[in-house]
Amino acid sequence: MNLRNLQYPFLFEIPVLKDMAGLVGLLRRDPSGWPADRPVIGLFLNLDPPILYCQPRPRPFGVAHHFAARFPDRGFVFLVPITMSLERKLNALTLAAQHRRFRKTHTGARLVILANTRDEEELLRRLGVDVQYAPQNMFVDEGMYHPIPERARRFDAIYNAQLAPFKRHELARTLPSCAYVTKMFTTWSPQLKRQHLRKFVRGLPYNHVILNDVTSDDIVPMDHVQVNEAMASAHVGLCLSGLEGAMYASVEYLLAGLPVVSTRSRGGRDVFFHPDTTLIVDDNPRAVQDGVAAMKARELPADYVRATTLRLIAEERAPFNGFIDGLRGCQIERTDPRWSFEYAHKLARFGPVSEFEARVRTR
Repeated sequence: MNLRNLQYPFLFEIPVLKDMAGLVGLLRRDPSGWPADRPVIGLFLNLDPPILYCQPRPRPFGVAHHFAARFPDRGFVFLVPITMSLERKLNALTLAAQHRRFRKTHTGARLVILANTRDEEELLRRLGVDVQYAPQNMFVDEGMYHPIPERARRFDAIYNAQLAPFKRHELARTLPSCAYVTKMFTTWSPQLKRQHLRKFVRGLPYNHVILNDVTSDDIVPMDHVQVNEAMASAHVGLCLSGLEGAMYASVEYLLAGLPVVSTRSRGGRDVFFHPDTTLIVDDNPRAVQDGVAAMKARELPADYVRATTLRLIAEERAPFNGFIDGLRGCQIERTDPRWSFEYAHKLARFGPVSEFEARVRTR
């Protein structure tokens, strides 16, 4: 075992350590003293009262601590999604402890954790966490991912996933052809990136190709237009991890009109799966190969796959819009029929702390 891998116990699935890794979160302290130019990823869903959807980076709750301390009398509501499954109990216990710490420190603010699965919601509620079921894949902009009917489908399947062991790329190795859209974690050292990339490229079977541009020690990420075009070159989208978060790529495939072959999983990517558009298979290469062949043989119209998925998404958007109306205390006129607030893709806008603070001060 390479001892450097101990830095990434969850990613490398090291026995015992992968389960104990969640306890590290107990040692994290509230981030403070953010400079005005520090970047923030989030979106105000309302300004009076301020309702801020924000990513949990840095952990545990991203910019929530900063704004709760900066504006203690504004009655902030922070909505923080779960980006990696909490169905490992130690991770859930750690988050619950951090949630209690936040409430004791910031008595004038409310922190709501958005769960991707009903099991996560139930577990966190039992632990005393303020939680709301809100599967994050419904926040993907369906206008960014769509079928391209004129594009020739060169590959049996495509797998859009981080180049990390928990994504289990090896389960696709017996497919006659497969395309990969990928990237590597920015936190990895250059040496680890080179090592991991070299191993993956050398092991690619015939007719398996990475569609990204690849340098000697890294992979160049694609933008959403390139990803959409890449998906149009394949018959089936793959989801092969066993445990992670909601996996945005799972719904991007479906919106682009690709049926999906998925292994059994925890974390929430199956919320918008439908028996017509998705096939769940065992965790072995032969099952994945047979599943891809079966879904390819169905010859599902891309528009049908997309429409079926949008119908399921609409069913989840309605209660979330009602939840936001309840937080703001009223229902406002909607300029976008899909949402009860000003919308952005994945509820993520990028900007410095100063810009977000300025929006709060204007109200």
